[in-house]
Amino acid sequence: MQKLLMIYKKGKEWLVVKDKRVLEFIALAVVCVFIGASIGYVYTSAKYDNGEVQLDEKENLADIKAEYTPVAKAEEKIIPSTKMVYQYYYTEDGVTEVQEEEPPYFMIDLTLSDISKYYPSWDIVSFSPKEVVMKKTIIGESEQRYVVGQKDGYVAVFYEEEQEGISLKELTGIPIDGLSEDEKMRLNQGIKVVGNDALARILENYSS
Repeated sequence: MQKLLMIYKKGKEWLVVKDKRVLEFIALAVVCVFIGASIGYVYTSAKYDNGEVQLDEKENLADIKAEYTPVAKAEEKIIPSTKMVYQYYYTEDGVTEVQEEEPPYFMIDLTLSDISKYYPSWDIVSFSPKEVVMKKTIIGESEQRYVVGQKDGYVAVFYEEEQEGISLKELTGIPIDGLSEDEKMRLNQGIKVVGNDALARILENYSS
């Protein structure tokens, strides 16, 4: 007599499974379904968790990047202590005359772009709050030396000769009353200038 192995319901009828191989097959199928469901659950959970971790990492990196983003550097300007260096290069004799002075009041707070705009005929060799070097190429030989000062309340131009000393060249119509105290002091001390181009630049600055 065969031993009863399993009874299960199919629809409204109860069926009896007496074959052991059929029973093993059913058990194996149930186990496979369970294992597949478990693997799917673990994979989905891991994928979801990994996505959250990646999202958190991206947010953290964004926060760090925002925290350490460098502040834009302020544009450098001419300050009262800046040393202005003017170089005049003469093509005929290869002479370079160098003139150093403090910046006039109308140059204070000017930037590199400002200098390039206001002095288009000059090459800006270097620019920093410590020192500004400007170079101008002049076709011809090195020229006359002048001293810009003041006489009778007006800006005046003097010749500077090695043997004859200082002599008046021109008394301009530029009054010194409208100038700052520093500029008046510079004129009283005398501003040495080399060449007609340099002289024209100085006079243009005071007349503007």
